Amino acid sequence: MTILNNLAFIFIGGEHQVLHLAPVAAELSLSHPDITVCCICADDRTAAALGAVGAAMKASAMTVTQIAWPWAGRIAARVTGIRSAAKGPLLARIRWLARNSEAIIVPERTSAALRWLGWRRPLVHFRHGAGDRAPSSEARLKAFDAIFVPGQKDIERAVAQGLDRKRLSAIGYVKMDYLQALPAGPRLFDNHRPTVLYNPHFDPALSSIGIARDVIARFREQERYNLVFAPHVRAFENLDRAARAQWLELAVPGHIAVDLDSPRLFDMTYSRSADLYLGDMSSQLYEFIATPRPVAFINAHDVSWQDDPRYAGWHLGEVASGADDVLAAVDRAFERHSGMIQRQTEAVAFAFGRYDGAIKRASHLLLHTLKAL
Repeated sequence: MTILNNLAFIFIGGEHQVLHLAPVAAELSLSHPDITVCCICADDRTAAALGAVGAAMKASAMTVTQIAWPWAGRIAARVTGIRSAAKGPLLARIRWLARNSEAIIVPERTSAALRWLGWRRPLVHFRHGAGDRAPSSEARLKAFDAIFVPGQKDIERAVAQGLDRKRLSAIGYVKMDYLQALPAGPRLFDNHRPTVLYNPHFDPALSSIGIARDVIARFREQERYNLVFAPHVRAFENLDRAARAQWLELAVPGHIAVDLDSPRLFDMTYSRSADLYLGDMSSQLYEFIATPRPVAFINAHDVSWQDDPRYAGWHLGEVASGADDVLAAVDRAFERHSGMIQRQTEAVAFAFGRYDGAIKRASHLLLHTLKAL
């Protein structure tokens, strides 16, 4: 049995992944003070988010180490215009920094590259999100010794893709377990109109982000609904300052809010407070319907979605054919929601499992799994 003295939790994917794993690291440091728990990241906002989790859970022994992006990674990102191009050199630095750790635990798949950088000790993946999209990076899961997922949906999908069932464990949705203990945020708007949360995904091949300006325009032209435009944070990660300013200018005080990168995108402020979810492929759909509410989707690419498992969530609400049909789809979603409540409840259970107690359950099972590897 492996003796554990030092565990490294790596967060290179951004602030939006913190709540899917950091509470487990904090719980582990609380329940096993003999184990050094170190969270490693490379940007200020992720470091702040990790510190906030540690403070909220009173996990003073959990340390947060922020490292600088290697110069080779910064150059790669600048040349390509793609921020994620810097991750290879960053992982090489992390590989060295974590050399005394018995295991590395991560909430994303890019860290599978640690295997090719010489890491031979346990490498563990915690899935962030619980959506229906099956990205090409799913194949990287074979690099991990153990994989922790929220619910049965991810178990079945991974097994269907050839992963060994013995590597997989369903522990519930950690983020929901963490946030449900926190108080709800303030009202989003100071009026009595229903609020629509518009949350397009970052993948342009599947997302409605390409017509998002037209969608926002339709809401600007009416006075029945408020709108929060809160896309996945990666949707605009490569925009320059001028382009971001053009999106922010679409906001209308008291009617339309535009949020491209605030912490509210990650802490479910909008998901907990909005009255209807409007989106396409984001797993935030399931966070929203943890409390069943009306949902609608935008078919921006004219796909035949009815029998495609990637669009399973679209069966939980109404589907618009494009920007011109969005308001009608929203109206229908409100009108027909009562017929969707049972479906939504079952879908959340399939995706999230039993999320009450997920943090303690994940911490216990992670430790047991690592000792057995």
